[in-house]
Amino acid sequence: MDGLERQMEVLSIKNKEKWIKHYSSSQKILLVGEGDFSFAACMGKAFGSAVNMVATSLYSKVFNFPATALKRSESNIRQIEKHQRLVKGFLGSAHDMLEVNGEIHVTHKTTEPCSKWEIERLAEDAGLRLVEKVRFKKADYPGFSNKRGSGPRADQTFSAGNSCTFKFSRNIT
Repeated sequence: MDGLERQMEVLSIKNKEKWIKHYSSSQKILLVGEGDFSFAACMGKAFGSAVNMVATSLYSKVFNFPATALKRSESNIRQIEKHQRLVKGFLGSAHDMLEVNGEIHVTHKTTEPCSKWEIERLAEDAGLRLVEKVRFKKADYPGFSNKRGSGPRADQTFSAGNSCTFKFSRNIT
């Protein structure tokens, strides 16, 4: 049993398991692309602790609204291909680190042009299978503030619009 597992065991003994949507205080959670860490703070507050989480501000494993630096129009095929390469690389790396019963979550807009990224196909190509697709509602995560990562409007919020959290696991064949 590693140190994190011991801390989580103590936490679960002291506290009843807590949930915020599809995230549990008993899960090991890696948050990537956290920007201002508001999503991690929201979850830590809901759980009463954050010993089960690691959060990074890198835009590169929960991956909320992945995107590359916007050099062209969102609907430009070259820009879409850049976004796809980012997500494909992330999913491939995350697949290799995923535990047997682990999940990879990617929250993403589902309307055009974002739907052209084909998140589900990219995951399938990485050896992952869709477990569940859940509508994302920002109101479910008090304190979370999604922000742009680059460009002239960097650090400004954007509308999450019609978005879903795609939950993937290893494709067991």
